[in-house]
Amino acid sequence: MEPAAKVTSTVLFVRELDRSVRFYTGIFGCRTELDADGGALLLAPGGFQIYLVEKGREAPHPLEGIGTQYLMWGVDTLEGLHRFEEALKSAEGYTDTHTSGGVTFVEGQDPDGIRVVIAHPSPLQLPRSSLDSRIYH
Repeated sequence: MEPAAKVTSTVLFVRELDRSVRFYTGIFGCRTELDADGGALLLAPGGFQIYLVEKGREAPHPLEGIGTQYLMWGVDTLEGLHRFEEALKSAEGYTDTHTSGGVTFVEGQDPDGIRVVIAHPSPLQLPRSSLDSRIYH
């Protein structure tokens, strides 16, 4: 049998570490596993790891360039989706809600402008049958 690799982590460069840790722990229920000078490892519910690396207040963020553009999350209930929508609004990070291909997407951004998207139903509940044009264009 061929070995399989699973996506387990992402690395995010952020301007202010403490502010980003508060955002991801407060909105998404992540917990801090490791905290070092200038970096932190967060564990999201379900085990996905988010490495945060502080780059300073003046660091640029190349939006729409090559590389990771979004962090996407899946939620199993419509009530859960609404909770995340309200949490993003409270954190002044909410940008939009729309539906495509039977999936509702809540879009927002973290304190550094890194886009976050929460989808319901999750990909495990409803495998995707079409591409959301807002993500690919």
